[in-house]
Amino acid sequence: MEMDLGTVDRLIRSSEPAGGFWRGPTLILLGLSVLLGAIWADPGLLPAGQTLGYILPQCLLIAILAVMYRDNRNRRRSTRLLDEAMEAVQLQEWDKATGALTELLRSPIRHSLFRTQSLLALAAVAERQQQHEASQRVCEYILESGIGSPLQRHSAEVALGAALLRNGQTTDAVNLIDRLTAQSLPEPLKAHVELLSLFREVAMGHADESVRRADERRALFRTHLGTRAGWGYALLAAAFDRINQSESAARYWHDATLLMPPADLLRLCPELKTVAGRYSAVESPLR
Repeated sequence: MEMDLGTVDRLIRSSEPAGGFWRGPTLILLGLSVLLGAIWADPGLLPAGQTLGYILPQCLLIAILAVMYRDNRNRRRSTRLLDEAMEAVQLQEWDKATGALTELLRSPIRHSLFRTQSLLALAAVAERQQQHEASQRVCEYILESGIGSPLQRHSAEVALGAALLRNGQTTDAVNLIDRLTAQSLPEPLKAHVELLSLFREVAMGHADESVRRADERRALFRTHLGTRAGWGYALLAAAFDRINQSESAARYWHDATLLMPPADLLRLCPELKTVAGRYSAVESPLR
């Protein structure tokens, strides 16, 4: 399934919680509990004899347990689907991630952190499919709605910056990236911001800053980005190639292709086509 703009809009709407706290199972449980308490406090409220007075409370208790069971079952199902989707994104099994997220987001998700994580995964799938407008839509929704944790909203800002660059909204992208870069962040978060900033520099042809900070960024990427560091190394290769430092460019491209296949790097960043044509890739024994 293509995660285009229309698809992600439908999934955003379908995953919205139905209302506030006093709705659905919560309201049913409250009403049944109040009724049961009233009956126990004053058995005379029942029109029949003691037999009905005994049976009705048991039926109410069974109804309460049924509602609780259904809610717990739905929560377990949602957790399973999100775990499946996140694992698929990490392993770059994009069809599997798309299927799990589509099934998960087609129903309301009550927990804000849980839903935000699902939407971030949706934005990652859209980015992979080069549906950059769809990725931008998801990230803007998260930020405008204020859902999720501060860390999740920070992740949405980083993803939004990349989407803005891809969609040609350069001024908005530069302003956002400058604001993120000016923040004092712990190193794991800083690594993602530096990767985005490096992407901007390469996309806009500003190689001098990329080369000057290459060692610092390499250390951040290696420590905190896992296999995604391969994208950072590839961008550094492009920066060194632009200033005709072929030896450094070849070394960074070697390291990049140890972590990510060249086809994946080119899909993420078509600007790397020139680098891929000039330098040899390495086939990792782990792939």
